[in-house]
Amino acid sequence: MKLSVKEIAAVLGKTISSTREVSELLTDSRSLCDAERTLFVALRTSVNDGHKYIAEMYRRGVRAFLVESVPEILSSVSDAEFIVVDDTAKALATLASYARSTVDIPVVGITGSRGKTVVKELVYAALLKAGRKVVRSPRSWNSQIGVPLSVWRLERDTEIAVFEAGIDHPGQMESLAAVIRPTIGVITDITGEHDGGFESREQKISEKRILLENCATRIEGSDNRRVAAEILEALGESPSLLDGVREVSTRLDVHDGVNDCLMIYDEFTSDYVSLVAALDFMCRRKTASRRNTLILGDLLHRKGADVAKIYREVSAMLRLAGIDRLICVGAEISRYASEFDPLMASEFMTTVDDFLKDYNISRFDSELILIKGPADAGFDEIRRRLESPRHQSILEVNLDAVVDNFNSFKALLKPQTGVVAMVKASGYGTGALELAKTLQSQGASYLAVAVVEEGVSLRRAGITMPIIVLNPVTTNYQALFAYGLEPTVFSLNELQLLIDEAARYGKSDYPVHIKLETGMRRLGFVDDEIDDLLAVLNSTDNVKVSSVFSHLATADCLDQDAYTESQLETFARMTERLIEGLQYPFKRHILNTAGIMRYPGHQYDMVRLGIGLYGISPLPPEATEIKLRTVARLSSTIISLKHWAAGTTVGYGRKGVITRDSIIATVPIGYADGIDRHFGCGHARFIVNGHLCPTVGNICMDLCMIDVTDADAHVGDRVEIFGPEAPIENLAQTLGTIPYEVLSSVSPRIHRIYFRE
Repeated sequence: MKLSVKEIAAVLGKTISSTREVSELLTDSRSLCDAERTLFVALRTSVNDGHKYIAEMYRRGVRAFLVESVPEILSSVSDAEFIVVDDTAKALATLASYARSTVDIPVVGITGSRGKTVVKELVYAALLKAGRKVVRSPRSWNSQIGVPLSVWRLERDTEIAVFEAGIDHPGQMESLAAVIRPTIGVITDITGEHDGGFESREQKISEKRILLENCATRIEGSDNRRVAAEILEALGESPSLLDGVREVSTRLDVHDGVNDCLMIYDEFTSDYVSLVAALDFMCRRKTASRRNTLILGDLLHRKGADVAKIYREVSAMLRLAGIDRLICVGAEISRYASEFDPLMASEFMTTVDDFLKDYNISRFDSELILIKGPADAGFDEIRRRLESPRHQSILEVNLDAVVDNFNSFKALLKPQTGVVAMVKASGYGTGALELAKTLQSQGASYLAVAVVEEGVSLRRAGITMPIIVLNPVTTNYQALFAYGLEPTVFSLNELQLLIDEAARYGKSDYPVHIKLETGMRRLGFVDDEIDDLLAVLNSTDNVKVSSVFSHLATADCLDQDAYTESQLETFARMTERLIEGLQYPFKRHILNTAGIMRYPGHQYDMVRLGIGLYGISPLPPEATEIKLRTVARLSSTIISLKHWAAGTTVGYGRKGVITRDSIIATVPIGYADGIDRHFGCGHARFIVNGHLCPTVGNICMDLCMIDVTDADAHVGDRVEIFGPEAPIENLAQTLGTIPYEVLSSVSPRIHRIYFRE
């Protein structure tokens, strides 16, 4: 949709005379691409407030804003237009509703638990084959924000639209249905996702059906291709258009690559719109130490489209995205090589085979590489060539689940309460850097690491947000100061050392975080030291208290509430003394994950979110209503299958005794990878093809054996050690420990894969 600022204001009942044309609605300041044609919508959410980024958007060239208030710093500028409304979220929906009202076309609205995006992309690809001009939701834009942004993309010559609608609480579908106004309503497979937001599965289904209420045609089913075929029939198109159309994967993976490269592989539909989203994801991972490389295949488009224009627009977009090196792999894109910017380092080849013939590992060095091409063109082989050699076992980390868990806890907090996200111990074993990038984008207030070296690694990788060092005892104060790491101080001796070093390096008002001992009996200042602490702090301008905090010892112990409450009382008393004694304000925080869940009334200025961020609850299910998403999945693969008769012994010490004729699989993961030896001899069960398969014999250093007799297993099948199907809590219970230990014990040699859904 393209409208002038004057027209947009009129839709919202406001009067502005500007004729500046707007084609992009932007709610996320990090995704700015075309400043000249952007209207920045400053949304207030439970996670963030877009008004904080208005001045930054102005500095970056945006001149049209939809706001609830104008920042004082920009109140006198004359070259920007501000449309001021009571509620920007409602105004965004109003603009989308207006866009919907400008077309009288078939509109498909799809909801459900699983399959929404797959069905949408099947229908989209089929309609493009038929030469229809289609607008659809980019990737999985199906939220209260994503739906209006998707509908805004309608144009007056659009022939068909296909939009997703996702909900996780009652009352949300009515507003989405009012924006989409589908003529064909679709419900895909209904499963347990987001059940926790509803009183019952029945209530969730009832809420989803609201989307279908005013539809002339209603379609339901769990078979994605069958549902897509019925949609095409309802649109008057032949289901045969689906022939040769593959179901897309929604995953966007991040891998380590050869020669210190970082590789992003996007398996989603390869078209202009999804390329925009992939480039946005790539841009958030840029660092000064790596050049930016795009390996791009032919783009999907409708029959009869102006292909030259499409690739010209792609070239312009790549310039804005800062692509340094472009490798085009495809017959069509190569034909349009002249449409690309000649100043961009570009290579063109017609097939993946041509790329592979010309491939040399030395041609790629310290690059951030995005690979995006048609699913059926062999781009997966390019990915395999460029990824670093890896262990057959992998730890997959779902960054979308991290975001969902972050938001679940954020929803329990006051809007002004900050979140300190714990990424110490290499992100509890998942890998700190990708977690840090995700949390930095999500609006966490601080990251927390254990030691200086962890913080230095994050800084060198491009993390710019504040970082607290929880155990800063170090001799490397130069690194602490050089990388802007904020130390915890827990003793007068450490405080004086820090002050002396800050003076030596010429630092003033350097931020520090004071730890109080309130009952953990581990580290921190006690009551009797507060006066001395104040005397030292008030005698120096080399350091300045940024926050004061303590740690709860029993917040996750339901039978020790009295002790937790005594800690909370002690913290309140001690911090009041510091407030009275210091000459300036500071922040306070004491709640950990369990504390957020059980004592939200004590959230102060910030909270510290740890294990809950990783999808693991410190409380039993009956003690909380929060439904967390599994973040990490550790899996390996079957490398050997052997048939053994009853009575055969397996493994070291012949500890595995087979009691029936069995099929025993060997799996290349062992105690050097974090699989504790106590999991052996049937004490743990891993998932193969949906079946629980017990371990057999002792766990070896690099291998283990499992009984797959009932699992219809084959060499190459994946084995889930822990993950969505095999809760990590079960393994922790076997060891008599906590999930933290199991997760953080996963060896660094296990390959990590990070993905967005």
